[in-house]
Amino acid sequence: MHATLPPETGHPRPGRLAVVLVILALAMLCSAPNATAQKGGYTLGALVPLTGPQADKGRMTQIALGLAESDIRDYLASSGSGETFSILFEDTGGDPAKALAALKRLADKGVRMIVGPASDAETAAVEEFAAQKGLVLISYGSAAQYLAQKDDLIFRLCPANTYQAEALTALVKQEGHTVLIPLWRGDTEGDELTVHIKARFRQLGGEAAAGARYNPDRTDYTAIVDELVKETENIRAANPKAKPAIVFVGGNEVVTIFKLAAKHPVLAGLPWYGNDAAALNDDIAKDPDSAAFALRTRFTAPRYGEGGANVYTQIERRMARETDLFPDPKSVAAYDAAWLAFLAAQTAGSMDPAALKRFIPLLAERTYGVTGWLALNEYGDRREDWDFDFWALGKDGDTYFWEKIARYQLEPGLPKELYLGSPKK
Repeated sequence: MHATLPPETGHPRPGRLAVVLVILALAMLCSAPNATAQKGGYTLGALVPLTGPQADKGRMTQIALGLAESDIRDYLASSGSGETFSILFEDTGGDPAKALAALKRLADKGVRMIVGPASDAETAAVEEFAAQKGLVLISYGSAAQYLAQKDDLIFRLCPANTYQAEALTALVKQEGHTVLIPLWRGDTEGDELTVHIKARFRQLGGEAAAGARYNPDRTDYTAIVDELVKETENIRAANPKAKPAIVFVGGNEVVTIFKLAAKHPVLAGLPWYGNDAAALNDDIAKDPDSAAFALRTRFTAPRYGEGGANVYTQIERRMARETDLFPDPKSVAAYDAAWLAFLAAQTAGSMDPAALKRFIPLLAERTYGVTGWLALNEYGDRREDWDFDFWALGKDGDTYFWEKIARYQLEPGLPKELYLGSPKK
């Protein structure tokens, strides 16, 4: 993956503390009545897609969790507690059924606290079993709003899809587009995010067209692209002053779709935007035809933002030493999840689900992790302190690469702001 890392496009954050997760949390631990856990050790489970289409991201998550494991062990050694800490990894393959089987294997080994799963579909698949067995899950990648439930044992550190929709539509509106035309994969995740995108754009005063929806198992997208062409032509015929933009919500099929869309001047002449799965997508950059289309249409997609604190940069560099892959912020969130899980277990003094359920939100409220403030809402999901970076394809000679061009930034307690870079037109 080739990516440039220009200076932050936003302004410094006077209210954001560059404090590693353990510092503030340990202050609370010292005064907690059950701060000393049982002598022995802590075993944490991890559900990670080490094979399948998400294997690269899974590898980054495994590296981040390995760093957390090492750091927590160093902390225990320096404290003289004599306790041990370990993480048991189970491969989900990015598949819901495999994720459930992996969770069952962890449960059979006596593991009661798990980092993961990585996706919404996997989280939905394991939710019932986790509740039945009293297993506590801290997901680093699930973001679907339909999974937000009160009083369950699932906590999530990734910003909700409603926030991604907010960030994406803010950029589309800022760049002067009046009509949003969605093109999306018709699965649970795609349907939900598209609903939020349409609703948010209408709130901003724009028009959201019907768009084109395709089945997840579809392989020929010719008819879908033709449908998109027809709708775009109808929009322009009805209102010549309309400024439409296309928003893609899907996965790696974007490469095939780009190749087909490139044959239609009406689509190649529009600006295109994408969801977080398309941001820094290596398949786009490596395919000359899709890369050329992305460059021509200035295809721009958001991704959970990189932290601005020094501790984020340090973790990112440590991860980069282990692989040539570009560090993924969701993987960094897994590092925070491991620390939060460990601190909750140490504070509770056991792996009792009721105690963990109580202490995780209390600790998160008072803790700044590598990814920022870990405060959770009433559903146990990330409440504040999230950002989205926008990435677009650039070109240097014959090489295509991803570069950061904008940032949608949240400072808790202050209005959200969109900072634009100065990309080449």
